Amino acid sequence: MATDHVTGLATRGDFEAWLRARDTLAGVAFVSVDVVGLKRVNGERGFLAGDDLLARAAARLRDAAHGALLVARLGGDEFVAVFRGPAEAEATVRSLAEPAAGPRLRVAATTGTGADTRHTLVDRLYAAVRGS
Repeated sequence: MATDHVTGLATRGDFEAWLRARDTLAGVAFVSVDVVGLKRVNGERGFLAGDDLLARAAARLRDAAHGALLVARLGGDEFVAVFRGPAEAEATVRSLAEPAAGPRLRVAATTGTGADTRHTLVDRLYAAVRGS
């Protein structure tokens, strides 16, 4: 498994490979995370400051995602954590929703269905976090 050079998390390719290896996504729970303000930080303070923001956000997710099967950077400022079921995902959402010093995050939980393909799931992950 590769790691993202900025965050140390698994990559989007690793996440997609994990999805492809599954017969079904039914019951698998996902936490999608969007880092708020990355574009502003990149524009005002530079890309190295943006990379630092991403690394701190990734560390926050990794610390909150107890029992995750996989934690990956989807791309840009989006991350995903994969769990066996919704209880662990919801606990992670609650943990990340608590006020904390550090990056502000938008967070949402989604549970896979038997009808999900990796493409429909990724679309739902993005939609869920954008709607939170």
